[in-house]
Amino acid sequence: MAGSISRVIFILCCFVISEQQNVLKKDAFDSVPQLIMSAGYPVEKHRVTTADGYILQLHRIPAGKRTARKTFSAKGKKTVLIGHGLVGSSSDFVMMGPDRSLAYSLADEGYDVWLANLRGTMYSSHQNYTKNDPKFWEFSFHEHGKYDLPASIDKVLSVTGLSKIMYIGYSMGTTTFFVMASERPEYNDKIISFVALAPAVYLANMKPIAEWALRGLKILDRLRVQGIHYLNVRQDVREMIIRSMCYTKMPQDNICTRFIYMIVGNDDEQYNQDITALFLARFQPASFRQLEHFGKIAMTDVFTSWEDGLWGNVRSYNLSNVRVPVTLLYGENDQLTEKSQILRLAEELNATGVLEDVRPASTWSKFNHLDFVFAKDVTSIFNRPLLTTIKSLFYKYGL
Repeated sequence: MAGSISRVIFILCCFVISEQQNVLKKDAFDSVPQLIMSAGYPVEKHRVTTADGYILQLHRIPAGKRTARKTFSAKGKKTVLIGHGLVGSSSDFVMMGPDRSLAYSLADEGYDVWLANLRGTMYSSHQNYTKNDPKFWEFSFHEHGKYDLPASIDKVLSVTGLSKIMYIGYSMGTTTFFVMASERPEYNDKIISFVALAPAVYLANMKPIAEWALRGLKILDRLRVQGIHYLNVRQDVREMIIRSMCYTKMPQDNICTRFIYMIVGNDDEQYNQDITALFLARFQPASFRQLEHFGKIAMTDVFTSWEDGLWGNVRSYNLSNVRVPVTLLYGENDQLTEKSQILRLAEELNATGVLEDVRPASTWSKFNHLDFVFAKDVTSIFNRPLLTTIKSLFYKYGL
């Protein structure tokens, strides 16, 4: 299973609650626009309705902190759309603050930055269903790719007047793109280049966990019987979990660290308990079908569509429909989206002539799945090299 799956495992397994002092920063639960404004950047909110009735909010940082708002013009700007991972949202790319978050770094480099929010996050709703309606949650990343990302791209193009943009996806945000390219290949014509961070396409390494959780324990089936149709944790419960488990005097006693590293790979040097508490605090809901769809991919070892369910037919998405330059970046110590699985994807893309590059995301040997966004030194070990890559791609393929 993919995306920030460590957060899912942690929340499912760790409901130990104790009374301690409040350790979360007061802005831990601020909205993304509030965070961006507090950081001193201009921000815009845009809404788009998908073909199947979901209403999504995109967040835009149209200029850098040092750019006067009155001088901003969309004309001639290089535009980037960023897609988040499982149980994440647009906040993933701003919550680390101006000095460490990718969205701010891009804006300061002169890019027009758009942050997507896929259905299921707090920044989504539906024309007919509330989030208490089980029908709202009948989706996986298949719908993200078929409906959400195309609608978001069209919104960005409509507002900016551009004909093409660059797309950057992280974990499930990459899965979403590959689904879109397979099912809606006409959208290749609207993308300059695609940068895939920790691409979650092949997940054979996660088969034992998927088999254990879905076939053995049947966790999600048990929850459905109880009337629960999506994964979520109330804010007050999250706060108590964080207070009791994420703040300990000794690192080896930190349950947050132990569970997370079991899934994503150990990296003590880049771990910060304040950061861990922050991204757990900003945990977003996930549909059970999202988890099951990733589980189906892991168990079948096929990048398959959902078709008629977890145990139904297997239909491989058509990766030969990808027609844009693709850069694949992986973590050498990423135990979730493993290097071997990404190299397998690279072989397929190379065979069709669209592979731009495949390489480690960082020279840091312990770089894991969460380090793409949450490493303590993410600016120096990842963001700066990534900015160089993005600049090069725009120079090579930009309009």
